[in-house]
Amino acid sequence: MPRHATTRGDELELLRHRRSRERGPSPLGRPADVVLTYPSPYRAGMSSLGFQTLYRQLNEDEGITAHRAFLPDAWEPTSLQWPQPRRRVLSYETERPLSDYRVIALSVAYELELAGVIRLLDGVGIPLLAADRGPRDPIILAGGPLTFSNPSALLPFVDLLICGEAEDLLPEALRRLLDTRRREDAILSAAELPHTITGELAPGHWSPLPRPAVASKQRLPAYSALLSPDTELSDMFLVEPERGCSRRCSFCVMRRDVVGGMRLLKRERPLSLIPEEARRVGLVGAAVTDHPELEPMVAEIVNSGRGVGISSLRADRLTPRLLQDLRRGGYRTITVASDGISQRMRDVLDRGIKEEDLLTAARLIRAQKFPRMKIYEMMGAPSETDEDVDELIRFALELAKIQRIVLTFSTFVAKRNTPLDGQPFFGVKQAERRLKKIRAGLKGQVEIRPQSPRWAHVEYLLAQRGPEAGHAAIKAVRAGGRYADWVRAFAETPATDRPLRFGDEEARARRKGKAARARRWLPVVPSS
Repeated sequence: MPRHATTRGDELELLRHRRSRERGPSPLGRPADVVLTYPSPYRAGMSSLGFQTLYRQLNEDEGITAHRAFLPDAWEPTSLQWPQPRRRVLSYETERPLSDYRVIALSVAYELELAGVIRLLDGVGIPLLAADRGPRDPIILAGGPLTFSNPSALLPFVDLLICGEAEDLLPEALRRLLDTRRREDAILSAAELPHTITGELAPGHWSPLPRPAVASKQRLPAYSALLSPDTELSDMFLVEPERGCSRRCSFCVMRRDVVGGMRLLKRERPLSLIPEEARRVGLVGAAVTDHPELEPMVAEIVNSGRGVGISSLRADRLTPRLLQDLRRGGYRTITVASDGISQRMRDVLDRGIKEEDLLTAARLIRAQKFPRMKIYEMMGAPSETDEDVDELIRFALELAKIQRIVLTFSTFVAKRNTPLDGQPFFGVKQAERRLKKIRAGLKGQVEIRPQSPRWAHVEYLLAQRGPEAGHAAIKAVRAGGRYADWVRAFAETPATDRPLRFGDEEARARRKGKAARARRWLPVVPSS
């Protein structure tokens, strides 16, 4: 079975093949007016815990039948000649065309998925802009992880936007949309809900972004609806033992101030939800290794004969027992995050990780005979210097004497709802030069795997601009979606002013008579 279908017949065959390999309850054959849609291919969408949770919640708990649809594999490439010939995108439950549903609910995870939103709507013949839709067009509702930072670029395309955790809001929004006859009245009725706004229904008119919603604890945990071998995580049952984070890393949109802290579940609750047929279990959350019952939870999963995965590991939370159980549960590589490339930068970013934490982690990983240790690094953060790069090289070589090391590099992107909102992008050429210096300094003794600084730059443009970024994205996608197309499109699109929204932390620090730690080393960026 080809991974990338190229013809309509291939796509239908691929859909049926994937559907036949799914395990779990689904409303196959039942009619629906709602289709949950993911603007990336099936393997990514079905690896999204939020997407799967809302699908399960609507169909099993709320009595609202919802189907699924995904971006065709052929429309995924970053650069793609556009427009492609229009084609029918079908739901997995009834093979019904996407454009026939009354409500299309989009879940958008991050900025670069905006290209998928454009290709999906444009490619099936739905008017791309909300302002151009008429009474017979589907209602486009959007939400997802992107709404915790800056979903402004989505506003030109959506009729309705839910910001934050949608478990409490989505069922009521859908009821209002489905129970109200006139399309315009239905949209306005749903927009009365908290944390919910209309999109750009008239050219140049949009509402300010609301604060993200936080779901009530009785809605927790999120967990998988279906198991499939055709996903990024291949048959892994996903469940969250906690939600949110109690930490305040200054670059992170899931920090305590945005998500309301960490909501813990006793380990019996997520463990009780694991189906008998699940052979692998993924524990998902922003700060899973901060869970006080993580070790016994992992041990119980592994002792049941299952594999285990954890979405985030902190170097200072690793123990011999945890590592031993992770190895028994199928781990081959232990991945931790440094983020700042030097101790000074980790302090600037409030990361809370010290050199000794990473050294201790390397020793523990070696003692448990793991073949490698992977470390996430983030370069180009504000105030970073060549001296920080020199420290990274020195320290990576020191770690490599203990354990085989792989460094993965991303380029810093300032996000809304963080203290670093408004900070400038490091620069593509500067990032490439920095990577070249790091590679030369490590002399082949440490493997490095950099992500593209060019696409980090595009992500930055989308993360920092307002709704006009959506119109720039249309130009870029229709021009072919290459990096140069995005840069040109943004250069040709005037920016709209927006205030820097994050400020509560600094105000709180002033009231306590303390300096705001996140700004200590940073250049001042005026809000506009």
